[in-house]
Amino acid sequence: MDTTNFKTPDWLMIGGGAAMLILGFVLDWTSIDTGFGSASGDGPFDYFITGGLAWILVVAVGGLAVAHGLGKLPESQPWPIIFLGMAALGTILMILCLLLGARFDFADRGIGMYGAFVWAAITLAGAYMNFTSKGGNVKDLTDMDKLKSSFNQGGSNQGGSAAGADASPPPPPPAAPSASNDSPPPAPPASPSAGNDPPPPPPPAPPAG
Repeated sequence: MDTTNFKTPDWLMIGGGAAMLILGFVLDWTSIDTGFGSASGDGPFDYFITGGLAWILVVAVGGLAVAHGLGKLPESQPWPIIFLGMAALGTILMILCLLLGARFDFADRGIGMYGAFVWAAITLAGAYMNFTSKGGNVKDLTDMDKLKSSFNQGGSNQGGSAAGADASPPPPPPAAPSASNDSPPPAPPASPSAGNDPPPPPPPAPPAG
């Protein structure tokens, strides 16, 4: 696998996604203090609306970042915006998950939940760096017209090229007359020349004497 095209933002997205994939699924999201010790359990899908969806989004960003770095994704899509949106939504869901806390009143947040928030934030940082490195501006994300044009750019270019291929070219303008193409004026009638006149009649003979 050629990783020469991977930049720092790509590694952040890939690393955050890989950590969420493995550690976010292995580490426990819920911790319980029993008085005789502590017990832990649960995973991201025990908090599906928040932690589960966040897990899916962050892991997906990491996988898509690998595919994009290897050139396996179509360039007609605005991938920097897609990465940023997915990572931002995943991070917001993790913040909400932390605020809501454990799913039991007598339980507490586990290390897996805290770790998932950190890995989502790392992925978001990579997505943001990738977005700005491609010339993106956060203010443009609030303009729906610019967002729609970003997603429609690839299709509109293809449509424009197809229309240009179907349209017949306009006929060339008529060529301007040039002096060399003008027909010569008719020659004037030839004047009679002396060589072509009939000879004059001979003089009459003198009378005989």
